[in-house]
Amino acid sequence: MASQIISRLPVLLVEGMESLILSHYSLTKQFLNTIDPDLLEEISKRKALNIFTTAASETPAYAKFLRRNRVKPERIRTIADFESLVPATDKVNYVKQFPFEERCRGGHLPTRGNVDESGGTSGIPTNWIHDFSEESLLFKAVNFEFNYVFGGQKKDYFVLSAWSSGPWATGVKFCELMERVALVKNTTTDPLDIINTLKMFGNKRNYLIGGYPPFVRNLLYDYDDQISWKDYTIDIITGGEGVTLEWVYHLRKKLQKKAKIVSSYGASDIDIGIGFESPLAFFIRETIARNPALKQELFPHNDLPMIFQYNPTTHYITEKKNAEGCPEFEITLLDKHSALPKVKYNLHDAGRKLSFKEMIRAIEKHRPHFWPEFKSKAQGKEEDILHLPFLCVFGRSDGTLSFDGANVHPSDIQECTELHPELQRKINRFKMEKDFDRQHNPLFIIHIELKKNCRGEKRLGQKYEQVLRKELPKVNRDFKESVSKNPKLAPRVKLYAFEHPLFRKDDTKVKNIYIVKKQ
Repeated sequence: MASQIISRLPVLLVEGMESLILSHYSLTKQFLNTIDPDLLEEISKRKALNIFTTAASETPAYAKFLRRNRVKPERIRTIADFESLVPATDKVNYVKQFPFEERCRGGHLPTRGNVDESGGTSGIPTNWIHDFSEESLLFKAVNFEFNYVFGGQKKDYFVLSAWSSGPWATGVKFCELMERVALVKNTTTDPLDIINTLKMFGNKRNYLIGGYPPFVRNLLYDYDDQISWKDYTIDIITGGEGVTLEWVYHLRKKLQKKAKIVSSYGASDIDIGIGFESPLAFFIRETIARNPALKQELFPHNDLPMIFQYNPTTHYITEKKNAEGCPEFEITLLDKHSALPKVKYNLHDAGRKLSFKEMIRAIEKHRPHFWPEFKSKAQGKEEDILHLPFLCVFGRSDGTLSFDGANVHPSDIQECTELHPELQRKINRFKMEKDFDRQHNPLFIIHIELKKNCRGEKRLGQKYEQVLRKELPKVNRDFKESVSKNPKLAPRVKLYAFEHPLFRKDDTKVKNIYIVKKQ
């Protein structure tokens, strides 16, 4: 009944009600705690259709994109039409095909706003343009998540932004948004600045440190001889790449007992606040890790994913399978003020989207006492449960590995080796792997299969390693930034004889498999 009412309301009225609710933390929390999850999904569908119609008429590049794909906007009348007839966009088929002004609403840059970057490969960054008015919706979302996860409305925070410096989206936007709700210092990835700041301002304050996982881990472990971390009330916000549960447990030992370590999910292509790791989402991840049958039902062919909740009134997200059968997300940004509209945009992140009811139904099937366990083990309260859908993120689906915010693609490795023909001609195939040492430091490993009759001598492996460590920072601007701050990310090479089992198992596949996954 409620969904039928929503379907008849003008979108402007729905947006007005939504804006009013999101402006007040307590009202937002109560709304998300009591609403039928299906109603949120219905609102999301209505807004997605409206965004599509507006983008088709007001954004020159998107109008051309639809014409190229023989889509007539006037024929897209229902969400079923939208899902079945409108093709997805991504960085290759849309962003790189049209000038940025054509991708802007009205075909011109906004008069007020900002521009940030994502590094990409070959040192050529992608610029993302934002209208000043976009920040209103994003701030409301971030403000709610800050209050909900960290209790920001109840205590003062001193925020240390330790994301990479420069025009990168995360560092720039994080500071802009957080300074509205807390005192912020942009330390960038300078451990000594963070330590000196803590000592200068003292241990009577609440600190929130934001940074990529490898940096946060190295900060707490490599500098514990210069500061006693447990003397300070410190919480952590991280993102940009996945972390294991063991990584979280390991870091908690360095901080006070009640310290919070929370991950977020975002992308410069869309925005930095797509999903957040609610206490419920984290406890669900722990529950799945302890229950093989539950994991087999939800994620039969994958590692344990990161799990986030997201607001479907700000992002319309569906799960679609790519050509290889891997599930990916298509995201429509539901902000009418966005300078660069994103309609069915595919980040090529592998993962699953589960509604609130789908996730809970699966868990209760295997864990009938899940809710009492959540309340006793995670101190969860019924009035704090948000009826939001879940994003379960495995990582990149396009053969990319992420290290400290830098995405490394197989083509980067190819480009590095091709600069040295005498080495390139000996390579038959290669794979990339992200592993961890005993201290949970990330390791970047390149597995190289040599051609027939080539000998894998130790000196040859050292040559490949030297070349990759020299050339990759030149080829990939983001990786240069990451490895300069964390030398442990320097590539490590392992050589294999021709037709080694690690590679031979791919002989029956049409395409090369570039990523080594843990079994």
